[in-house]
Amino acid sequence: MSTTGDEIDPRRAVLARYDILDTAPEAAFEDVVRLAAMLLEMPVSLVSLVDVDRQWFKARIGFARSETTLSESICAHAIQEDDLFVIRDTTKDARTADNPLVTGEPHVRFYAGMPLRTPEGEALGTLCVLDTRPRDLTPMQAFTLRTLARQVMTELDLRRTLKERQESDRRNAAIIESAIDYGIIAMDLAGLITSWNVGAERVLGWTEAEILGRSADLFFIEADRESDTFEREMSTTRAMGRANDERWHQRKDGTLFWAQGEMMPLRDGSEVHIGYLKILRDRTVQHRAEEALEKQTALLQTVTDHLSESVFRLTRDDIITFANPAAEAMLGWGEGELIGQNLHDVAHHHHADGRPFPSSDCEVVRSLRTGEPLRERATTFFRRDGTPIDVITTNAPIIEGGIVEGAVLTVTDVTESKAASARLRRSEERLGLALGASGMIGTWDWDLRENVVYADANFARIYTVDPERAALGAPLADYTRNFHPDDVAMFQAELDRLFAGAEEFACEYRIVQPDGSHRWVIARGRLVRAPDGTPLRFPGASVDITERKRSEERQAALVELGERLGELHDPAEMAYAAAEIAGRTLGLTRAAYGTLDKTGRYLDIARDWTLPGVTSIAGRHRYADYGSYLPELRQGRVVIVDDVEADPRTAPQARGFRALDVRTVINLPLMERGHLVAVLCLHDAKRRNWTPDILDFLRNVVDRTRAAVARLRAEEQQELLNRELSHRMKNLLAMVQSIATQTMRSAVDVDTAKEVLAGRLIALGQAHDLLMGGALGSTLIGPVVRGALKLHEDRSGRFHLDGPDLEIGAKPALSLALMLHELATNAAKYGSLSREDGHVAIRWSIRPDADEAHLVFSWAEVGGPPVTKPARKGFGSRFIERGLAGQVGGTIALAFPPDGVTCTIAAPLAAFQSDA
Repeated sequence: MSTTGDEIDPRRAVLARYDILDTAPEAAFEDVVRLAAMLLEMPVSLVSLVDVDRQWFKARIGFARSETTLSESICAHAIQEDDLFVIRDTTKDARTADNPLVTGEPHVRFYAGMPLRTPEGEALGTLCVLDTRPRDLTPMQAFTLRTLARQVMTELDLRRTLKERQESDRRNAAIIESAIDYGIIAMDLAGLITSWNVGAERVLGWTEAEILGRSADLFFIEADRESDTFEREMSTTRAMGRANDERWHQRKDGTLFWAQGEMMPLRDGSEVHIGYLKILRDRTVQHRAEEALEKQTALLQTVTDHLSESVFRLTRDDIITFANPAAEAMLGWGEGELIGQNLHDVAHHHHADGRPFPSSDCEVVRSLRTGEPLRERATTFFRRDGTPIDVITTNAPIIEGGIVEGAVLTVTDVTESKAASARLRRSEERLGLALGASGMIGTWDWDLRENVVYADANFARIYTVDPERAALGAPLADYTRNFHPDDVAMFQAELDRLFAGAEEFACEYRIVQPDGSHRWVIARGRLVRAPDGTPLRFPGASVDITERKRSEERQAALVELGERLGELHDPAEMAYAAAEIAGRTLGLTRAAYGTLDKTGRYLDIARDWTLPGVTSIAGRHRYADYGSYLPELRQGRVVIVDDVEADPRTAPQARGFRALDVRTVINLPLMERGHLVAVLCLHDAKRRNWTPDILDFLRNVVDRTRAAVARLRAEEQQELLNRELSHRMKNLLAMVQSIATQTMRSAVDVDTAKEVLAGRLIALGQAHDLLMGGALGSTLIGPVVRGALKLHEDRSGRFHLDGPDLEIGAKPALSLALMLHELATNAAKYGSLSREDGHVAIRWSIRPDADEAHLVFSWAEVGGPPVTKPARKGFGSRFIERGLAGQVGGTIALAFPPDGVTCTIAAPLAAFQSDA
């Protein structure tokens, strides 16, 4: 009975889900078949699983074979039924009368099988019993067989559930371990740590081995531990199902970081509370930025609250969203009453003669709609009681995402004294700069008549001038002497443009700091002129934009690194590109990317990047010569040494660092499967402040380089696999042709040829499975040799084997089988096996040597065509010479004398018998 493809596919899928085919014997199933045979008094009992082209027995008693073809399967009929399937006499049933198991050994006469059905109703196979005589089942025996079949199905379902659960656990663990930016910590009910992911190690510093079993309040700061913050957090989690917080935590090294945390209860499969799960994320940079923003906002609020000028914030529809006290007083409205009002309607809805005009004619409104700044425009506002006031307005648009979303409007009341307009404009200009700037702001006022610059403390700090001297007034030269030499000409050109009549000064340049580094600033200002146009003063503000510029430089460097790595095809060149870009971007003296040798004690640097005149450190270096921090690198921790002469890890080796002109060091480890494989080494001749953003940049460089090298290795491995697969396919097709030729040459008729050819092709498939599977276990050498050559033994006497029985390891056995396959393939195509009377002599023996025993294995072809040594070595010859030798060592001699190819192997016996 055959089974159609539509019937096979669902069963094949369900068999795959149970993952049971070709697995090792298991006591649970063996006990069932033993019990079935005993209780039903049957000589044969089987747990049979029906596949597409065979039935395979998970457990068997009384039956020698582990599987049969589908054409021999009676179970293939049984699985079509919903209940017990019984054939009392197989010789009288049309479905089984011609079955080879009925007509031949073991002469089955009785069959009873209970289908094994999944909870979804799909049939896997049967629990069946057989006898060699016709018979029937009693009702008790039928009940027993059904019960035992249910037991088999229960065991199969249990295995499937366990497999799916293990796979789910593996995926969950992989997800948790990949969340390197989040610390994920599991605890028991007492708050003791039971699990600690890679992200937690990266954020907090402890390894999982160091932290397991310790209380999670370890990384809370002392004040929170004293106030039982951790206990309250667990209590809230129990009561509310979740607890969120943001607070300071401490790392293993004692440093603090601001963390965003969330705790949730852990429950088992029965929803019983068994512990807690806490997720932490380092938000220190964002927290400090928010604090700085709050301080800046509070400062600006204080400034605007105490200004005599009126300040409004408007939407693009002219709606007031902020008005300072001066604005409310100027227009005569109470506190908060202007918010939500339309500025045009409440203050600017009349012509100068009192006649109303539409909002479209309002210059302030038009500037809001177009996003164009409105500088010192005189107009008339009206107080709440209708009294007109003369004002000067300045409009600074608020642009978000390229769209004008509103504006900051500064209004100065000049009704009382237009003579004070210059002073009022100066105040308005300073306020506009303060509102429009971000970051660290320093202000100056250059008195052009006295040629003295008055500056606040921030400006003095940026330009490295004594604050007291700056407050009292210092010459311009005190500030410009620290300008970066490359930027002086640009600054002077912008200054000349301003004095030539430009409306505003704007320039971006660098200020050199005492330690040799530089800071970026944006300076903006405007000239104050006398009525005759003579310049009197030059006030303005400078904004420190160093961090923004450095961030842009690092981002550009990462983009450049990605492009460079994509173009390179040599790991050493990739490593050099990473070192060069990292060193150049951070302004270091030296950067190198090195790999560890097999001992893990030496670092090999193929090539390093240095500033001109700096000594290269390319070559091999022993870590012990440079400090005691190698164990930290092996744990995957970044090693930062601010001063090699002061740090206890490097101080004893400070002389070696001085010889290389190194004062500060940072080493970033590259880990693969938990092992240290490479290090990015960065050196500088002066002390450096390694901030978290610099470390993040360097980790990005390491990660991208590692990914690029891994991609390159994967491509090389794929190319090798493709070449080997091509070689195997060519040999396979040649072997099929050779088998067909030999079969047809020796066959006496077509039917015989068909039968012999089919058997040989099946043997070829089995040999191909051996080559591709590599699943040999420890075994005797004789069966390995005979199994590898069985395919080519088309008649008796093809191979003469001589040698003692001895056991060899799994890997050497596979390598030997592959080598024999190559030799036999070549012999069948070109050598002695291509002739009818040719054969091969194979011998192996143990040779006692002085130091250790050796196994000597030889292959000699006899009776083949004359041999000519090939002009070049093909892939097969290289495989023969290198494959087994690479596994067991020793020597392989492949020779081509005229009377037949020979191959001799001599290697230590211990290597042949090893499974390593």
